[in-house]
Amino acid sequence: MIRIDRPSTVPTSLSTPAVRQYIQDIIAYKADSSLPEPKKPGSYRTADLLEAFDTYFYRKCYLTEERFESSYEMDVDHFEPANQNPARVYDWNNLYPAAHKANMMRPRRLPPGGLLDPCTDDVETDIIYSLEAMGEEPGFKARDAANQRAVNTAQLLNELHNGKPGNSESNNNTRELRRAIERKYKMVQEAWARYRDAEADNDLQDIASAETALRALLSRRASFTMLMRSLPFVRKRIPAHLLD
Repeated sequence: MIRIDRPSTVPTSLSTPAVRQYIQDIIAYKADSSLPEPKKPGSYRTADLLEAFDTYFYRKCYLTEERFESSYEMDVDHFEPANQNPARVYDWNNLYPAAHKANMMRPRRLPPGGLLDPCTDDVETDIIYSLEAMGEEPGFKARDAANQRAVNTAQLLNELHNGKPGNSESNNNTRELRRAIERKYKMVQEAWARYRDAEADNDLQDIASAETALRALLSRRASFTMLMRSLPFVRKRIPAHLLD
């Protein structure tokens, strides 16, 4: 997960008079079930919302950092599930782009203590990210075991990437994601090798080319940013000016 700077400007489709009226009505209905249950004024999955996801979430799943050609290829996830708080169904600050598999595997209710919110929490520090040799076995751990939201988030990320412990079906269901992470690892490793060779030869043209490749591969806009940045050679050897 990466930090996201979500702007305060709300997509137009989420702030229409009909939506604002629905929010008032659903709050009233939850307080008094004798009132007629209000009908949703339409879908929250709108073009301007998905285009905003493209811009501010970089076309990536907010949970796995898998990157897509467009946010149209992802689900719209409610950070606070709609069945827990229907008043936030159209809330811009509650909507996130999520890969379909990740969205389907995520529990339908927030766990006790909640989850880290990438728009308000320091998810890049609160979680320790790791990859084994050859880009295998993505791992996630709370930096502070007393931070329950970080503990819950790390557990969720481990399940989304590796499947639930002892569940072969969910392990198989997440295999494609792990293969994509391994492919990205190889790309970063190859770019790092080109960079080292260029430096050894003191070839300024090749150094510039290799730096461009590393900068793109390790950018927050790229896939699996935090897992790639967790690699020892990236943490210890990649020049800081190549990381945005």
